[in-house]
Amino acid sequence: MPEKTLPKGPVTQLAQLVEHVSGNVVPESFFPFLAEVARERRLACGFPDLEAYVKALAAGRLPEEWRKLLSAITIKESSFFRTPQHFEALEKQIIPLLLPSRHATRTLRLWSAGCARGEEPATLAMVLAEHPQLAGWSWTILATDVDEEALEAARKGFYAEKALATVPQALKERYFTPQGNGWLFSPRLLQRITYRHLNLIAEPFPSFPEPFDIVMLRNVLIYFRLASQQRVLAHIAGVLAPDGFLFLGPAETVWQVSDRFEPVDLGGCFAYRPRLASAPTPLRLGPIPPKKPPKTLPPEKKPSPPKPKPQAAQAKEVLAADPLGEAVAILAQGRLREAQEALQKLLAANPADAQAHALEGYLHEVAGRPAEAIAAFRACLYLEPDLFQARLLLAHALRRAGEAGRAQAEYRHLLSTLGAGGGRELDRLAGLPLPTREQAARQAQAALEGMNTA
Repeated sequence: MPEKTLPKGPVTQLAQLVEHVSGNVVPESFFPFLAEVARERRLACGFPDLEAYVKALAAGRLPEEWRKLLSAITIKESSFFRTPQHFEALEKQIIPLLLPSRHATRTLRLWSAGCARGEEPATLAMVLAEHPQLAGWSWTILATDVDEEALEAARKGFYAEKALATVPQALKERYFTPQGNGWLFSPRLLQRITYRHLNLIAEPFPSFPEPFDIVMLRNVLIYFRLASQQRVLAHIAGVLAPDGFLFLGPAETVWQVSDRFEPVDLGGCFAYRPRLASAPTPLRLGPIPPKKPPKTLPPEKKPSPPKPKPQAAQAKEVLAADPLGEAVAILAQGRLREAQEALQKLLAANPADAQAHALEGYLHEVAGRPAEAIAAFRACLYLEPDLFQARLLLAHALRRAGEAGRAQAEYRHLLSTLGAGGGRELDRLAGLPLPTREQAARQAQAALEGMNTA
């Protein structure tokens, strides 16, 4: 019987083994693909059925098989200059900030954790090579991944034409050489990168001779459960320099995962630094100082938990099938802490749920955590950019934080989207007092008018 028609037993057990070995959570919607890959692998290994193949893996009789299986099922989506605002912040803000304290040794150490086929460390190498203040410096990049086949490709530095679509033409001409049907990355820069196999959840965590100044842990935690996320971040905190920076993916956060880091607002994005006892509040490195709210338009009030409704208990029963709906129903009854706990469990199980990040931002606003609220709303819009209510909430949060220019950009984006007939509602957050399309448009227009006359 083909594996995709098998009962869930062997496939479920294989998914559990994959998570145990690599930390990567395999959602049930991914089971058909996992079963198909396993069918190909069990045939290659000579097993009569999936159950026998899984039993052999579980018994440790196929130690070399994990390399091929993980390579076939792990997500290797990446690109050069992915999330470009991160690299802009590195170039213009973070590197200039780090250099004075490292001038005596003239060294800079970076770690690309989850480097896939090497696009991220190669991008870092180009940014560092182009930086005028790093001329003559001894900077190095450690690049690690659990997928050994991806690492082998990264070490070769060969990329197809399509892969270079996001590389600026000047950098493409300077650091890539045409070869056959693709491009070869600069051997001089490749020498600055050390590629190494590393399973982030395997114990013991490796030791490093010196701390890292910058760690890129982007779009890695999103595939782990909460316990694994906590372990990894604890290890990262131990190897990051006290004044170093950690970058996560736009849909990732340390909120309720680790208390070892604090957010740093870099203007177009967020990073994290080790939390210092003397600096308990979020840092901000943006070049523009906060501005006062417009005088002609009073600041938007922070969201408050919706008042309990007579139908609250009934609504909870209806929404309980959806964990997010259940969290909203709990919040509708004024039980803020319980709503936060329910949301934490939801994000731990599915960090890529855009509307869950919207609720996360709403709760941060209620609790008076503006930096975390802005980061959560950005994560929501990174995953689903057309959620107009989330964009309005982001614009309001930016405006309250004194980020007038960025708030205006979000308000204009919202009006453009609604004017073109686009935009979707946060339908799973229907229990919250969110504005309709017409109300959102009026609020955005009024905010812009008030800010322009301030």
